[in-house]
Amino acid sequence: MASQAMEKKAVQSQIVFEDLKHKLNIQTTIPTTFIVDESRHGELMKACHSNNPFGLLFGFVIVKLRKKGVNKLFEDEKVLQTPAVAAVLATCSSVATSIGALRGDAFERTPETFCDVAFAGMQAFRLFMSDSKDPAFKKVRVASAVRVNNAWNGSSYKYQAGDERHVSFHVYYQSQQKKLVDAFNLNKPSEKYTMLSTRFDMKKLRQLFRKYTSDQLEELAFDCDACGCKIRSRDEWESTEVGKAVCEMPLVRFEEKGRDTTTVWGKPNSRGPLSGIKILDLTHIIAGPACSRVLAEYGADLLMVRRGKFIEQEQAMLELDGWAGKNSIQLDLNESAALERIKQLIREADVITYSYQSGALDKFGLSQEEIYKLNPNIIYSNLMCFSDSVWRNRPGWAPLAEDITGLSVRNGSLENPINLNGVPLDYIPGMILALGTLLAIERKLKDGTTCTVTTSLTRGAQWLHECTDICEKEHVGEFSSRIAAKAPTAQWDKVLQFVDGNSIGKVGFPTPATYNTVYPDLTQNMKFNDGCKGWQQ
Repeated sequence: MASQAMEKKAVQSQIVFEDLKHKLNIQTTIPTTFIVDESRHGELMKACHSNNPFGLLFGFVIVKLRKKGVNKLFEDEKVLQTPAVAAVLATCSSVATSIGALRGDAFERTPETFCDVAFAGMQAFRLFMSDSKDPAFKKVRVASAVRVNNAWNGSSYKYQAGDERHVSFHVYYQSQQKKLVDAFNLNKPSEKYTMLSTRFDMKKLRQLFRKYTSDQLEELAFDCDACGCKIRSRDEWESTEVGKAVCEMPLVRFEEKGRDTTTVWGKPNSRGPLSGIKILDLTHIIAGPACSRVLAEYGADLLMVRRGKFIEQEQAMLELDGWAGKNSIQLDLNESAALERIKQLIREADVITYSYQSGALDKFGLSQEEIYKLNPNIIYSNLMCFSDSVWRNRPGWAPLAEDITGLSVRNGSLENPINLNGVPLDYIPGMILALGTLLAIERKLKDGTTCTVTTSLTRGAQWLHECTDICEKEHVGEFSSRIAAKAPTAQWDKVLQFVDGNSIGKVGFPTPATYNTVYPDLTQNMKFNDGCKGWQQ
């Protein structure tokens, strides 16, 4: 049954691949093959027990999360996510190859992409599969997990309001959670809500939320600049003003900003087709870093800006995977010297990836408009939650995007909404933004056009509805891709690729889902270094 489900997902990957090319007006792609290997289920299940970065209680929790993710991967999906990941990453491979050719790469063989469908599905929960044995970082990651996985965690816990409708809250930073706790005038300090007190806290919160309607709870959460929502069906979502605006937005929006005839990146080096292209990474947690990680895999020069050291990040549990392939520079923008430094980096950069709440950097003079004054030729890639709607400045997280757009209801029911496998509404929109960024780089190489690139978590959610819809219909027409049972590479014989020389020593990153015959070894690009002074040399 597992192999039948994966064979079905391979065909669905082909369908979504064709639809994605149509949506983004991609005329040609390199030959693409989706791999279905019967041995994958056993291979991934075995990996659930090995290379566990934690001990004792949380080590057991991670194994449980891994096994749950892997088992669901080999079952039919009510809402398609594995085919979406496979299609996006396969398309990224094609566009990256085009960029290499435009920059002067001469290929001795015809470029091809192979995408392992099982490994593609794993990308939606790859943060659970990664491995690091550094004692100090392990301690920080465990503390992060214990703090986040509490009774306020909307990924795990849904509550009924007084009108019998479900709500969820998504406050993954302590500062956001405190705003919500203060808004409800609770006498328990925000930091006292932890994984260890969840059962007691849930009882109290259930009683509290029954005093409000679901609409009141949603507005209260957003009014205090926290994050929570009424869980809606798809029809309810699409009938709202916000839902209509999101549906009307293209999957990726490109806005021309001008023509640049001065940029000359030259021929790529051995790092890959994006080598020498400087990307300033203003992202955090999962979705934004998922975008820039794809770009790093193809050799881009990534510099991530953070306020503090890597090991001090509040969301250390979620962030390890997204740091792969990057340098990190620590800049506190409240300090004048740091602010001047980031402005200089903006002038030097070719691309910016941005995923903070809209307007978060405006107070530092770093709005999108002001960034374009600093560097008129920069490609600005922006990941929002609610697109260009009346809610564009509201905060939002991936599980909320599932809950508010009807995905959780479609995956379960209105009475029992169920989130998808892993955190696909982080990874998939991030990968979509990466594809849009690659297309923007390709266009700049062709005609010098500089543009902004925009997508959103909720637009990504809507796309998963669309992917599921088209795969429920009978496919008409030829496929430009094919399906095979065996891969031409041993890349997928290992679930993790271990990379040494990182800021915390050796790290095991989940093996990428695609293999490009002309760029076969992307593992070399996966090192990350914290506390840097600037770009890679």
